[in-house]
Amino acid sequence: MSKIKDAEVDKQIHDGRREKLRTTFQKYGLETFNETQVLEFALGMTVPRVDTNPTAHRLMNIFGSLDGVISAHPDKLRDVGGVGPQSANFLHFLKQFVTYMMGIERKSEKITSPTDAVELLRRLMKTYPVEHFIMVCVDKGGAVLLHDKVRGNIDKVDINLREVTDMALRVSTSGVVFAHNHLNGKTDPSDADMRLTRSLVNILTPLGVNIIDHIIFAGEKYYSFFATGILDVFKREYKSFATSSFNNSQV
Repeated sequence: MSKIKDAEVDKQIHDGRREKLRTTFQKYGLETFNETQVLEFALGMTVPRVDTNPTAHRLMNIFGSLDGVISAHPDKLRDVGGVGPQSANFLHFLKQFVTYMMGIERKSEKITSPTDAVELLRRLMKTYPVEHFIMVCVDKGGAVLLHDKVRGNIDKVDINLREVTDMALRVSTSGVVFAHNHLNGKTDPSDADMRLTRSLVNILTPLGVNIIDHIIFAGEKYYSFFATGILDVFKREYKSFATSSFNNSQV
């Protein structure tokens, strides 16, 4: 298959970018980088003395995001102009490396109390500059099996509930903790937050998955559906509905 090329983008119009990125990284780490700059910097480790900015832009345009790039098969990456076998294998390695390190980190993570859940999720939510919905799966002993973002629009209660179910069943989770962040500085749950939490209870409870908490973060402040008792109300509502439905089926 022929490579995807763009001769105009390949012009050397970013003199000195490599050194600027290196200096910025040494001072601030990746904190001030956008996704394209992170990719450009990573490519620079495998392609010496070449401006990798055009290649980074092509990869982002084709695969949509940094995660999309490093999740792509090396054969697909090599179809992109400027990406050779070494760069393709290195980008593919980055995804495996991140997954591996997250696995090591999770071995020491446990949620055995509401306080544990708050502390773990607070650390995670601080890394997201935009609103995200997070799901954490734990086993019977509270050890974290998985934590990941769930796609959807929180404001419209459009969280992908099928994805939530698939994630819970895939790791045979015993319990889950949900969290999302409010960017307006207020932790009070919206009507949409209430409806979403009730839906999660109704979907996961019949599968034997216990919802431990749903936490809303706004900076250092947070709101806990468990601590306020709202979560227990939703669980009692479901139990009452399930019991009523069972009794009616026996008539």
